[in-house]
Amino acid sequence: MGSITAPDRRASGSRVRRLAAIVPLLCVSAVPAFPQSSDPGAGREPIDYETARLSRIVRAVRIEAPIVVDGRLNEPEWATAVPAEDFVQRVPDTEQPSSETTRAWFLYDADNLYVGVRAADSDAANLVVNDLTEDYNFRSSDAVSIIIDSLRDFRSGFLFTTNPAGARADYQIIDGSFNIDWDGVWDVNVSRDADGWIAEYRIPFKTLRFSTADSQVWGLNVSRRILRRSEESYWAPIPFRYNISRVQLNGTLEGLEGIRPGRNLKVKPFVTGGFTQSGPTETDFDGGVDAKYSLTPSLTLDATYRTDFAQVEVDQQQVNLTRFNLFFPEKREFFLENQGIFAFGQGTSSFGQGGNLVPFFSRRIGLSRDGRPIPIVGGARVTGKAGRWDIGVLDMKTEAHGDAPSNNYVVGRVKRNLLTNSWIGALITNRDSTVPGDTNRVYGPDVHFQFYERLEFDSFLLISDTPGLEGRNQARQFQTAWRDDELTIVGAYNAIETNFNPEMGFVRRDDNTRYNGEFAWHPILENHPTMQRLNFGTRLEYYKNGTTGEIETRTAAFTTGVMLRNTSTIDFTVTNTFDRLLEPFAIRRVRRAADGSVAREAVSLDRGDYRYLEYGISYSTDPSRKFSSTGSLDWGEFWDGRRTSVGGSIVWKPNFHMNIDVGYQHNRVDLPQAEFTTDLLATRFTYAFTSRAFLNAFVQYNADTHQVSSNIRFHLIHRPLSDLYVVYNDLRDTRGTGLVERALIVKFTNLFDF
Repeated sequence: MGSITAPDRRASGSRVRRLAAIVPLLCVSAVPAFPQSSDPGAGREPIDYETARLSRIVRAVRIEAPIVVDGRLNEPEWATAVPAEDFVQRVPDTEQPSSETTRAWFLYDADNLYVGVRAADSDAANLVVNDLTEDYNFRSSDAVSIIIDSLRDFRSGFLFTTNPAGARADYQIIDGSFNIDWDGVWDVNVSRDADGWIAEYRIPFKTLRFSTADSQVWGLNVSRRILRRSEESYWAPIPFRYNISRVQLNGTLEGLEGIRPGRNLKVKPFVTGGFTQSGPTETDFDGGVDAKYSLTPSLTLDATYRTDFAQVEVDQQQVNLTRFNLFFPEKREFFLENQGIFAFGQGTSSFGQGGNLVPFFSRRIGLSRDGRPIPIVGGARVTGKAGRWDIGVLDMKTEAHGDAPSNNYVVGRVKRNLLTNSWIGALITNRDSTVPGDTNRVYGPDVHFQFYERLEFDSFLLISDTPGLEGRNQARQFQTAWRDDELTIVGAYNAIETNFNPEMGFVRRDDNTRYNGEFAWHPILENHPTMQRLNFGTRLEYYKNGTTGEIETRTAAFTTGVMLRNTSTIDFTVTNTFDRLLEPFAIRRVRRAADGSVAREAVSLDRGDYRYLEYGISYSTDPSRKFSSTGSLDWGEFWDGRRTSVGGSIVWKPNFHMNIDVGYQHNRVDLPQAEFTTDLLATRFTYAFTSRAFLNAFVQYNADTHQVSSNIRFHLIHRPLSDLYVVYNDLRDTRGTGLVERALIVKFTNLFDF
């Protein structure tokens, strides 16, 4: 095998070793020089979070007449309830009392839970409100959030959040992960005055899941975000290393007597119509129906017929300068809802690419490899809990499309919950087509154990069955990690064998064995006037070819940086890489013009060994400001040449109605074979007329393909979970050929809630 080991490559290895030794010493030695303020909590005992959880109890008061949800709290019934109060900061002054007073009261009748929150503010004229859109980012505005673990299983829950403008977002929480695509029927209104602001919630019991016991005891937490101070506080305190999804530390809501979740049957028919033009204009009209029914208080059936995703935003384009697969996230609501139930394995690195394998990736259903829709006949999903078991079953059928036959997809997932936050589980995926012998199956167990709330052990084993691919058909992982407020230590082993073939999954890099380790130290500067924490981390990993056993990639990276109290960050990273190409790699492929001529020649790298050293700086500014930005600059050696990469975005929020986000990515690559550049420009415009009417525009320009794509969507929520969408898509070539394709689609849905 040829070897590309120029003298400057060997010199780069010594430079990174010297730099890795010097930088941490400089950063650590600088810490005592940071000015320190006096400690307001001197002499205060550290919080015992388990004791704090048990002591946080609030009682809901039963009322007979329904509350008018107007954000006023002026009904006399509110005075009969004792509030949840004495909030404690998670950041920036960990374990200290909140800087502002927050109180939450709880009432209920036969059908609804009512929550009233008074968020006092000594600087009420300067509340931070940046968003009014549906499922807004509650981290971007002052906010109040209610977290309810109605099953009292200490693993799942529902989050309902609002800001001082009345924007709404709801999330499902499963084992510490958020599912933003869960949607419930609920209402909230707000009001503002000189003393702060008020949020008044109405949460129907049929929106939640709970047992049929006459007396209910639920897990509960309430959080408050004050962005001008970068403050996040909780009624039931939460340590710095966790966030609002840590339902194990919820307090208790009691006093709920004689309530029932109801049938919870929801039927949502829809109709679509529009035209597509890529030649002769084609019109299309269609319709279908989605339904949801609670089989038990904790098991839900979702069904869909003639499923349509016309309203979904287009994918964000990416430039691929690697030899591995790109990951495009799922955006279709039916597959996103309850997706946490089907998650497999646990524990990924906080650096770099993270996980390399997703055994069930729902984009394989109803989408081709290039992202084009394949008609879905329909399907069903059952998700939820049965005692200490988490259960998920999905069955979907697609129509024949072009050369692709009709396929049936089945996924089964089960987990047996153990201890506080551990489990043993199993997954199976199965694809069968109408072509005899065209089938694929993947199955195997996974385990996750957590001890002392810091020490984790994770492992899985998967086997694939594919006709013609026998033997060496496994994927496996073992990982252990220690994670606390300041320290993260991870060690992991992963292997994907040559014939492992998860056709309903995603593999970024196949046929390899990967070893990786991570050490990260994030010291918290509790009383520093401007800085919140420092960041020191190192990552080591290498990949061996699964067939030959030869080393393919070895990476060593060191990162140092700082997070300010306003959540701005800046990080500097040095990465030293060894790559061995066992086959030539086309880093830039042939592209042909519309007339069939070659518009761009291929650029290939030869087989051999490559060593290169890269540097990177990244930053992000306070997202609560009217203007905020993120950016990165990477430069240095790249294969047997050099690369400079610049990227980032600028966000302007003139008011909570409007949000403009402009992103740009540029690569300049200089190789002995050729020089080339890539450019991606993306602009996203959002305007919220009200909390129920939105206009979104997403325009992208890819200089590599010379195409401009536009996706413009108007969304009106005419009643809860009932929508009108008007979507316009346009794709144009900038080299003079003009319009490639355009489409106008209208979709109308209406929810019938029984």
